[in-house]
Amino acid sequence: ACAQTCPPEAMVFGNMADPESRVFRLSRSTRRFRLIEDLGTDPSVIYLKGGGHEHVR
Repeated sequence: ACAQTCPPEAMVFGNMADPESRVFRLSRSTRRFRLIEDLGTDPSVIYLKGGGHEHVR
């Protein structure tokens, strides 16, 4: 539902175990961060900082 109502490409879903998937490549971006990761919570959501468009193929 969220992926259908959010602006285009605001949310990306995919297989994190597949190095060929877009979500895998985005998760390796220098713009990535996780909330309260330093507390050892091991969050499963990865956010990308703003600041332009990053096109990953």
